[in-house]
Amino acid sequence: VKSGKLSACTKPKPSDIYIICVPTPLKKIDEQLVPQLSYVDAATRSLKTLLKPNDLVILESTSPVGTTKFISEVLEEEGVDISKISFAYCPERVLPGSIIKELTTNDRVVGGLNNESTEIAASFYKTFVKGNVYKTNAETAEMCKLTENSFRDVNIAFANELSIICDDEDINVNELIMLANKHPRVDILEPGPGVGGHCIAIDPWFIVSKHKSKAKLIESAREVNINKED
Repeated sequence: VKSGKLSACTKPKPSDIYIICVPTPLKKIDEQLVPQLSYVDAATRSLKTLLKPNDLVILESTSPVGTTKFISEVLEEEGVDISKISFAYCPERVLPGSIIKELTTNDRVVGGLNNESTEIAASFYKTFVKGNVYKTNAETAEMCKLTENSFRDVNIAFANELSIICDDEDINVNELIMLANKHPRVDILEPGPGVGGHCIAIDPWFIVSKHKSKAKLIESAREVNINKED
């Protein structure tokens, strides 16, 4: 801040690289939780008068698969020549309370709408990321963030479901898990009151809302953890 390299403003300013990182909340529609992209849409449209050829637009918000393509279509709708703009997705991977450190030390996954966009975005992240920068396409990068938190949710749900069953059987679940984890290929988590944080309880619904008939395990895990919270 003192050097003048970091400042805050309420509207985007002209640049060469724009990163969209805004909330993507859930809304219940017909008894189904569905991700809302209104903030992504608004942030994207705010760039329409600023973008110029060879600019890079990166989406970091946790989003349904296809959202990076969506922002390019929004800008095209606004009259921007998107053929001269690079679009990429790179999910944020930071722990609240340790954001500044993890911004640089964590590995990142970068996926563009085309190979050129992927390379340009990866080059940008490599200027400050000390971890590895893995390159893929936008859809895989979008799914990667949802997969990471869904994986954690499912594994937490397994431990929580065990704890409920052990209560019925009058078994100490913590002792049980400790003994089961003596197996070289078993690593059960500790049960608890659902899940914490603002991501794990939300992100699995992004998959379920789009693949209701297929994401049965992911949806069941969410229900287990919700019930444990109650």
